[in-house]
Amino acid sequence: MTTWAETTNYLADRGNHYGLSAQDLLNQTPDLIQDNPAAILTFWQDKDISHVLPTSTHPHLAGDTSNVFPEDPSINRARQDEPVSPLERLEAWADNQLDAIKAMLHWPLA
Repeated sequence: MTTWAETTNYLADRGNHYGLSAQDLLNQTPDLIQDNPAAILTFWQDKDISHVLPTSTHPHLAGDTSNVFPEDPSINRARQDEPVSPLERLEAWADNQLDAIKAMLHWPLA
């Protein structure tokens, strides 16, 4: 069974590179799984920390919580240094909701 300590340690490690706390990433996690440390861990293990405005051109926004959101790695990495469009942000939100359900039910996110 996954503990809150394991989950918050993982989130802290993930966010540290950008100056984000475990709480910052928890706040970006879909509400549906906010009370489930195992589902949160599963969810974030399969997500990148995406930036609306890329850190290559906006390094000062790397840890700005209004500039980050969880996103599938393949989509984030394919975009490279392009800003995220409103449609891409909406698509990521919808995908995150579905992936949160899968994480809660212990289904593979891919």
